[in-house]
Amino acid sequence: MKVKQLALLALLAGATYGASAANRPAGYTTICTEGKTCSVAANTNVAYGRSDKFTYKVLSGSFVCGEVTFGAGTKVAGGTNECSAPSGTASSSTSSTAPSSSSSSKSSTAPSSSSSSSVPSSSSSSKSSSSSSSKSSSSTSSGGANNVTLSAWPGCPAYPNPTAASTVQLSGTIVVPAGQTYDGGGQRFQLSNGGQAEGQAPLFELQEGATLRNVVIGNLAADGVHCLGSCTVFNTWWEDVGEDAATALGAPGTTMRVDCGGSFLGTDKTFQHNGQGTLYISRFVADNWQSKGGKFYRSCGDCTGNKGPRTVIIENSRIHNHQTIVGVNSSYTNGTPPDHATLRNLILLRWNGEIEVCHTFKGVVDHNGSSSDAGDEWSTTTCTVAPSDITAVDKTGGSKKTGIAPGNGPDPSPVNRIQENWTY
Repeated sequence: MKVKQLALLALLAGATYGASAANRPAGYTTICTEGKTCSVAANTNVAYGRSDKFTYKVLSGSFVCGEVTFGAGTKVAGGTNECSAPSGTASSSTSSTAPSSSSSSKSSTAPSSSSSSSVPSSSSSSKSSSSSSSKSSSSTSSGGANNVTLSAWPGCPAYPNPTAASTVQLSGTIVVPAGQTYDGGGQRFQLSNGGQAEGQAPLFELQEGATLRNVVIGNLAADGVHCLGSCTVFNTWWEDVGEDAATALGAPGTTMRVDCGGSFLGTDKTFQHNGQGTLYISRFVADNWQSKGGKFYRSCGDCTGNKGPRTVIIENSRIHNHQTIVGVNSSYTNGTPPDHATLRNLILLRWNGEIEVCHTFKGVVDHNGSSSDAGDEWSTTTCTVAPSDITAVDKTGGSKKTGIAPGNGPDPSPVNRIQENWTY
C-alpha cells in the first residue's frame, strides 16, 4: 500500500512539473524540435527553448531550430529544445539541418565625416533642416535609412538597414515575458501614430528580466519600449522617435540597460524615467537633426506618485542636436531624495545653441503644478560630470561651434574639443 502511495505521489509530482514547466509558451504550438528545419509564414514570432525558458525571433520561411538561428547560448540545458509558433500559424518541418535563417544584417552606407581627432566618430550624411519625416498612419510607411545619420558606436553591430519587405506591422503591443529574450532579427517594427500624443501604447513591453535585441522601430513608433522592471535593450534603433523612445518603469533596485543602437528625429524626450531604480545607457548614438532640440533623458517632473531618487548613467555615447542631455530632479516637493546622474565620455554636437549637459529641476507630485527649472550643474551631488567627460564637436575650420551651458562652472566650460566636417 505504501509503495502504491509513493508511486501515486511520484505521478502527481510529474504531472505538476509538466504543468508548470512547458516546452512552448502559452498559446503556441510546437512546429519542430532541435536540429530540424522548420518553415513558417512571413513574419512569424517563433519561440525556441524548453521548460518555460524561451528566446523569441521573428522569422520567415525555412530555418534551423537551434542556436544557429537563435544565437549562441540560447539552448536550454536539460532536454530537447523545441521551436513553436502561435497556434493557428501555418508551418512545417523536415529533418534537414541545412543552416539557413530568414534574418539578415546589412551595414549602413552613409558617408563618413572627416575628423581631426582620435576620438571614435560616427558616419554622417547630408541633412538639412528642411528635411521632413513622415508620421502617417499607413502601415507601409517607415522611418527609413535616410533618417539614420550616425553609424553604430565602435564595437557595436551596424544599423541593420531593413528593407520595406522586412517591415512588420503590429496590431498591438508585443509583451516579452519575464526572463525571456525577443530577437527581432534586424527587422523594422511599426505600430501606430508616432507623434507626441500622450498615453500611446508601446510596441514592446519588457517584463522583469526580459531582453529585447536586434530591433528597428520605424516612424509609426507609438511609445516605443516600456521596461517594467530590470531589462536589457540591445542593438535597438529608433529611426523616428515617437512619444518617447523608451520608458523605464521599474521599482527601486531595478536597472534598465540600453546598450548599442541609436535614435533619430526626436522632438521632446528620448528616454523617459517614470519609475525608480537605474537607467544605464552605453555605446549609443542619437541625432535630432530636424528639431535640433529635445532632451535625451528626463526624470519625470510631475508624475502621479512622483518621487526620487532616480539614477541615470550615460557613457561612451555620441549625441547630436539635443538641447539637453539629462534632465534630473535635484529636489522633490514631497522631500524624497534627489536624483543622481553620472556622465562619462560623451561626444556632443549642436551648432544652433548651447547644450545643457546636466540640467536640474524641482520635481512635483501628481501633476500639482509644473516642474520648476533649477539650472545646470557640474560636479555636484546631483550631477557627477566634469568638463573632461565631455568632447564638443566644432565644424572643421571653426565656422560653427558647439556651445556648452556653463551652469555653476566657468564660461566657457573647459571641455575637450575636436573638429569634424558635418553637413548640418
